[in-house]
Amino acid sequence: MSAPDPHAQIQELRQQLQSLLEAAHDNERKLDRFDALERRLMAVSSMEELVTLLLVECRDDFGLDAAELWLLDPEGELRRALPTLPMAKAPRLLEHHGPLKDIFGAVRTTRLVGPGHGEDLVAQAFEPGAGMRSAALLPLIRQGLLIGSLHFGARDPERYDAVSGTKFLDRLCAIAAIAIESMLNRERLRRAGMTDGLTGVHNRRYFDHRSLIEFSQAVRHRYPLACLFLDVDHFKAVNDRHGHQVGDEVLRQVGGLILRSLRTGDLAARYGGEEFVVLLPRTDLAGAREVAERIRALVQDAPFVTPEGGTLSATLSAGLAMLPAGAVSFAELLTAADRALYAAKRAGRNRTVAHGDDTGAAAA
Repeated sequence: MSAPDPHAQIQELRQQLQSLLEAAHDNERKLDRFDALERRLMAVSSMEELVTLLLVECRDDFGLDAAELWLLDPEGELRRALPTLPMAKAPRLLEHHGPLKDIFGAVRTTRLVGPGHGEDLVAQAFEPGAGMRSAALLPLIRQGLLIGSLHFGARDPERYDAVSGTKFLDRLCAIAAIAIESMLNRERLRRAGMTDGLTGVHNRRYFDHRSLIEFSQAVRHRYPLACLFLDVDHFKAVNDRHGHQVGDEVLRQVGGLILRSLRTGDLAARYGGEEFVVLLPRTDLAGAREVAERIRALVQDAPFVTPEGGTLSATLSAGLAMLPAGAVSFAELLTAADRALYAAKRAGRNRTVAHGDDTGAAAA
């Protein structure tokens, strides 16, 4: 039996040492990238910035082929907020825990999946046809509750191996969950400051601010701007006959019907009491009248459900005005819509009247 070659042993040890050094340097680079990412996550100031960081910049920085963010949104608060944000990629909003349970089951820990170790989960975690072969699935947990998940995907089936460590990923998902919860709370506070708590439409304060912006844009770019004043007919009688709790419920449901009738970019607000105001940018007279009539018909046909389970009917009157040529202030448009509303009231209610209508009584 020949003696071991000392030179070959030294060479092998050098190779092993070099491999260890390369692995250490690689881990150090990963740690630096994760540390930089964590710092940026803790410093984000908006939901748009957070989503872009997780879904676009993470993918680019870590050489991923795909990134997905799922967020639980049973009350629809994110669904109402996120469509207004100009994001390069949007998260998937979940109405219930079902999709999260399918992925994590009862064990809510980071999962590395791929061929032979959960490849069916790879297909569930990404859009159909994405072509991912392996993935890291990160649960987002705050205060013991699963609020969503973050998915990193690769076309390389060996990128995420089941036996690999998940220390960096575990820390990342913990930091990401904190950042997401912080942004959700900030968004809730922001919306609370600009939303009418009863009806769900914007409040007067927000309308006063936003209307000046819409007015300025319409004048500068010379596009039409329509304004609707909407008032629930005989609302005092509803309160007197059924009580203020029922009156509040009618207003809440009217607010929902108004929101259902508008496009993204339109603005609805509770102006005061039972009166609502709507701004319709880039909408001509015919289009604005159509919106007003749609809202009026929805309210007229709706069975308003009372807290006791009964129903009652209600109607509303609508005043419509278009931004006049050469207008120097938004108040001109608002005043014209308000006058049209009073014309609708005088003409018998439950109708739409546009400022300048000859009869003062458009379709009832």
